[in-house]
Amino acid sequence: MSAHPLFALAGGILVVMAGMAFYLAAHQQQLLARRLPLRPAVLAGMLLLVLSMIGLATATSPLVGVFASAIGLMVVLSLLPVTVAVFRRERSGS
Repeated sequence: MSAHPLFALAGGILVVMAGMAFYLAAHQQQLLARRLPLRPAVLAGMLLLVLSMIGLATATSPLVGVFASAIGLMVVLSLLPVTVAVFRRERSGS
């Protein structure tokens, strides 16, 4: 069995984690009571994003890996605030 699907899976998980780190560092985040400290959260997000690019580039090609990481980050940063808002609204009973 080839290791490429595992690199792709790891890259996908890492890009979601990077998006979470960026989201949790924002002032407008609604998931935690207090936002994460800006500098450590952004540095962790950047490190996770670079690792996801390496994983996805190993699974495909370098340019495709960078592109897939960028698209994945855009999807996470677009859908995460909406998802959190919907679940918070359902939980509050409105």
